[in-house]
Amino acid sequence: MSVNALGQYSGTHKVWDHVGNITPDFVVSEGIVPAEELRVAAWLPVKLYDKHYEVYKTLMAGKIVGLDNDGRVVPSGLAGTTIAYTATDVAQGVIDVTTGVAVTGAKNVTLNAGGVPNFMGRTAEAIALSHPIGVALYDYFQDFGDASALDDGSNPVAFREHNFRLQHLVAVLTDAYIEMPLVPAQQTATNLGQLTKAAGVNILDGAALANLPVAANTVRTPIAFTNGTGTDAATRFANQVTSRALILRAGDWFINLTTGVISVFGTATILANVYQVAYYHYAAAPGTVSVFACAVGDLNPGDFVQADANGNWAVDAAPDVSDTMGQVWAIHTLPRDYLDRVMSAYTPPLNSSATGALPGYTGQYDQTAGTATGGVPIKVHYAGGSNLIVRINLFNR
Repeated sequence: MSVNALGQYSGTHKVWDHVGNITPDFVVSEGIVPAEELRVAAWLPVKLYDKHYEVYKTLMAGKIVGLDNDGRVVPSGLAGTTIAYTATDVAQGVIDVTTGVAVTGAKNVTLNAGGVPNFMGRTAEAIALSHPIGVALYDYFQDFGDASALDDGSNPVAFREHNFRLQHLVAVLTDAYIEMPLVPAQQTATNLGQLTKAAGVNILDGAALANLPVAANTVRTPIAFTNGTGTDAATRFANQVTSRALILRAGDWFINLTTGVISVFGTATILANVYQVAYYHYAAAPGTVSVFACAVGDLNPGDFVQADANGNWAVDAAPDVSDTMGQVWAIHTLPRDYLDRVMSAYTPPLNSSATGALPGYTGQYDQTAGTATGGVPIKVHYAGGSNLIVRINLFNR
């Protein structure tokens, strides 16, 4: 039996498991899954390790997908971007898109005709990535065989592991109603500006923040105040209230997420440079995202959407039949259905990492929806979202 310094029982938890975690669902209404058998491109770098099957995944459910020269499935939006092969890809026998054989060392490859003039080692054949064809219906594992366009997956001689073929062919979803977590970008600490005393009340109002709209203050997207030339940021911004009218005492503060105006209790105007604020916002796409599918940017009902460089969902400013994947119908604010009152394991959260990789043994993936996630579904928690879900109607694909 384990005890602490006070002689109290302190259980030691088993930290290893061989089950893994379920990828969040994203389909709201039934769609169409065309009866076509496709294979995942063998040249895609691996992304996420599945503990149960001991196999890497290369493309996650909900990502927008297209095809390469050989009709293999790839994340849409890759054209012109750079992919990175790492030591893990070398160990897993990932195929080098420039040679057609297993990658031998860490390297970066730009996916355009100039960067890949010999696609899969074929002389003078440039890489060609199609327009989107649909959405990954489920997680796609690393392809089991070699890169030959003629290989139909029936001969185990071509398998990376002679006796193992977990996922032969994959299906693609079209014509459906789906939902995605909306993931904001991070703004590092920036000057809060002058806080001006409002007439008749002890409330100080700042100027609007530069990036709008602002993401809600959550464990994944915290709003943090620090000192500039001042010394009391921690006590002045100690208690966030739900409306400006509820700023009644020292430490109370409120933020209007739409206007970006921060209000705080105070009796006199405070000059600029005293405080700084770091926050998340939807004015731009995040610089990095997890491997899980998500939506990015300032999306609004009625907006058309297309794939970004990560196969995620972003606004389509010039919609056309070739690239437009769907239209936003609704944006839901979370929590809903009192999920924030459902007691779930590991509260407060033990790890809020949104890297999309296993965060150790007990962490983000071990927290179920409820109090541990602030009342948001695991699709939001895993992807590093704040408190918004975007619902998208797919167009014909």
